[in-house]
Amino acid sequence: MTYRPLTHRALQWLADNLSLPPVAVGIVCTTTLGLLALWFSWLIGIVDEVAVGRLPDIALRAPVTLYMMLGYLPVAMYYLMRWTTGHFDELVREFALEHESMLFPQSLSNWIGAAGSLTMCLLFLDMPNNLLKPWSWPAGFTFPLVGLVFLGWFNFRFMFLLVWTALAISRTAKQICHIDLFDTSGVKPYAQQGVRTSLLAVISLSISSNLWLDPSSPTLASGTTVVLLIVATILALLLPAWGIHLRIKVMKQSELKKIRKAIALRCDPGTRSVDDAQQLRADLALERRLLEVSEWPFDAGTYGRVILYIMLGLG
Repeated sequence: MTYRPLTHRALQWLADNLSLPPVAVGIVCTTTLGLLALWFSWLIGIVDEVAVGRLPDIALRAPVTLYMMLGYLPVAMYYLMRWTTGHFDELVREFALEHESMLFPQSLSNWIGAAGSLTMCLLFLDMPNNLLKPWSWPAGFTFPLVGLVFLGWFNFRFMFLLVWTALAISRTAKQICHIDLFDTSGVKPYAQQGVRTSLLAVISLSISSNLWLDPSSPTLASGTTVVLLIVATILALLLPAWGIHLRIKVMKQSELKKIRKAIALRCDPGTRSVDDAQQLRADLALERRLLEVSEWPFDAGTYGRVILYIMLGLG
């Protein structure tokens, strides 16, 4: 795996050297950045202004939430890439796939991140009159500007990689020639990829929901951000399993076609022997088992729970 930015290496050290589980790493990074934002807001007077009512509470909640997202998103991207690589390696071993490693699109991701930074600033910031004189910008503008630049960078790359990794995992199903329809445990990585990575996006929605859904937030900017993140979440859930769903469906229909052809031949009373009658019962039982085989690597209840988590994440 060649995609190793500085944040990735730092988080790998934090997760591996301190043996912290993903939840703990996320809490540490999110809380640390949130507290730093709260401290800086106090330094520049935002906390006092909100306390006496001269500023609305969103003036404090917005920067704290923004920097909490900056603490969370690098963690989410790290585990997205780590889990994707792990699931890919499992599939390579299980089905002897030709690919040797998962390569992430670093250059394209960086361009999307740069576009995200520009988009977030244009959507959420009121530009000052002295825009071309950065040395004279007030702290109340510079503080959210820095946060939005990095938030756009991480958020848009995260959404892009959610969809890209889902498609990459899904495409591996085309190389699978045989699946045991009565034991689909080998295709679990497809389901795990969808559930795990979509929950990363759900947590992102949950952290930021108090900001995006606030009535005083810019409607167009907030709506666009939430819709993009929800779409990326749903795609991250469904796309990894789509390719293997099609393979299971084709194999299931092929086996059903064979068994039904055999059943039709053995149903002819003029040529049916005692052995044929016994085999017919076995074929009918096999047909019933095949009809009960799910064409998805996990059941509809799993999808329902994740959709529920998305709704809870939106508050």
